[in-house]
Amino acid sequence: MKDQRLLIIASVTTMCCIASVCALFAIFGLGLLAENELPLYTFEQIPSAHEGYLRTTLTSGNTVYVLDYEEYALLAVTSAPTEMIGIFPVTIGNSGLYAIPGQDPSAYVLEFDPMYQQVYRNINHPPFDWVNADFQKLRVMFPAANPKETEDAAIIHNVHTTLIGAAIMIVPFQQDGNYSGYENYTLLLFSDELPGLMYAAGLHIAPDGSVYLAENIVSNVWHPAGIIFSDWFKNE
Repeated sequence: MKDQRLLIIASVTTMCCIASVCALFAIFGLGLLAENELPLYTFEQIPSAHEGYLRTTLTSGNTVYVLDYEEYALLAVTSAPTEMIGIFPVTIGNSGLYAIPGQDPSAYVLEFDPMYQQVYRNINHPPFDWVNADFQKLRVMFPAANPKETEDAAIIHNVHTTLIGAAIMIVPFQQDGNYSGYENYTLLLFSDELPGLMYAAGLHIAPDGSVYLAENIVSNVWHPAGIIFSDWFKNE
């Protein structure tokens, strides 16, 4: 009788273990299988045709995404994407290639990592034409203060025309965009033509208070800001 009880206990224990394994597979295994079914993208990085910049491509079969000079100014509005559409040879945690809310993957996607995010463009999609775009909102980001923003068309137009203008100042190139001796900020422009994304221009303040704008946060080609924007920016 004792042996029979032990046999029953052993059988029940075995069944519980099997049930637990099945449950764990149902919870985690299917997710792993689903992730493994996502396309694998490989990296390639070469010097860009734009001096000082790099051209990075993500390739999976016939699908190619590019990050070049034209994409350096693009940022995703969301900082927590949810729809993973691709993986990399080395994928840690939830890092991977994600869809951008508001954008079709045939246009733009987001390389997401907890430490950084980068926007890529499908090579079959034309680069964003910021010169001819209409912007509806402007926001200046500060590292230790609340953002300052406006929807004033005159201020936005002043920034836009300044960035297009020919009056420039060229400073020694800094690939990280941190130009020594200047206060360096990010100026975000929002357009209905670019849903889910923001256009990030550079904003640099000289020690004498002079304000300069750049086509992106890295660019060393600066434009003296117009009076309308400068007055708005300096007005607390």
